[in-house]
Formats: sequence, C-alpha cells, structure tokens
Amino acid sequence: MTKLDGKRILVTGAAGGLGQAIAACLIDCSARVVLSDRDAAALEAVRRGLPDGSTEIIVADLLSDAGIAALAEQAGAAGLDGLVNCAGMYPVTPLEQLSAAEWDHVLGLNLRAPFLLSQALIPALEPRRGAIVNISSTASTLARPGIAHYGASKAALNQLTRLMAVELAAKGIRVNAVLPGVIGTPRVLAGDGSPENVAEMKAKVARIPQRRLGEPKEVAPLVAYLLSDEASYVTGALMTVDGGFSLGIASYGE
Repeated sequence: MTKLDGKRILVTGAAGGLGQAIAACLIDCSARVVLSDRDAAALEAVRRGLPDGSTEIIVADLLSDAGIAALAEQAGAAGLDGLVNCAGMYPVTPLEQLSAAEWDHVLGLNLRAPFLLSQALIPALEPRRGAIVNISSTASTLARPGIAHYGASKAALNQLTRLMAVELAAKGIRVNAVLPGVIGTPRVLAGDGSPENVAEMKAKVARIPQRRLGEPKEVAPLVAYLLSDEASYVTGALMTVDGGFSLGIASYGE
C-alpha cells in the first residue's frame, strides 16, 4: 500500500463525493489531512466519519480571492507536504444559453482557484518538496453538449498542470493531474431524473468498455500514489481513471 507517513495534505472540495473519498484514502495511507470546503456542516460530518486526530478542517470559499488567501495562510502555516485541488463544479448549459456570468463562475472555481491556491502555497510546499495533484476530467479531451465552460476549464487545468510542473521542478515540487471519467458520486447518482439526464447517463455507460460507472474509491489511490515518495520521478503527468471511457467506441452493438 502507498505510504504517506505523517505527510500533511490539504484537500479542497472535501465535503463530499470524490474529495471525501480522497481524504479517507489518504488517511488510510497514514497522512494527516486538512479538509476544506465552503460547507461547514458537511465538513464536520465528514470529519466525524474519519479517525479522531487525523484531520483538520478549514472552511473556505474558493470563489473569493480573499477566501483563497485565507485558506493558504491557515493551511500553510504549519507546513504542507501536498495539495489536492479537488473542488469544482459541473453544470450543464447549452452553448446558446451559456451566460458570461456562468462561464466566469465555473472557470473561477475549476481553474482560477487551483492556480491561485497552488501559487500561494508554494512557500509551504517547497521546504518539504511537496506535491500537487489537480483533479481534472476526461471532459478535458472529449466534447459533448452543454459543458463548454466545464470542458474548457478542465482542458486549461491540464495545461496549467504541465506548466506548473516545469516551473516548480527546480523547487522540488511535483505537479500532476488525475482525469476521472464517469464516477458514481452521490451527485451523479442522484441526477435530476429528467429524460435528458437518463439518456446522457445511458450513452456514457454504453461507451465505457467496463460497462459501469467508476467509484470514488477507485480514483483516490492514484491521487495517494502521486502524493507519495513512490512517485518521486513523476511530474507533469495526466493520468486517466475512466474504465476505458476515453479510448473510443466500446462496441458495435449489444
């Protein structure tokens, strides 16, 4: 098993779904985890489900530059070995209905926040030769209707990952990205029950060679590995976890 003995790691978007699963996996690998989200009640609920003494929580709004700065100051004060930029949003809006405000909102959380937070935490990460993992998506490379803002934000996050890896290598900081496919988080499983949502999910599953959704716990171990010393020669990588979703046509019919 990957070992993160005593490493102190900040996970954003930790109040549920993939962030919660990542936090739990890191703790299983003996890390100390700083959980951050803007939902204080949900953060506290997550902490109650984790071993005593294994976590800290910091409530922060990553759509606010002041919130990002405050999080960096609090989380970085005691030093940091890792950062997982997991907070994000996935709205679906047809291109012709997509407003500038919604575009800015999505890119603000999915792209601007990881950039600003990573930048602010460089002084905390450098002395410990820390690592950053950005949670991207297969939507960064696969086009589908309604996600112009989301897909663009994740494609840009991929390139930001590479650029950060190049610039921060001299400081001993590694930067990688994980690209999950269709993962059965509570939000995804709940859906909205609309015919459009059902049709979209059926189309996605039909394209997955493994013919099922992924589980958050199947993504988390890769994040743990990238944060560990075992991945000491891995930087600038974009690693896909999608059951083969992005490979192409899964079959020519049932």
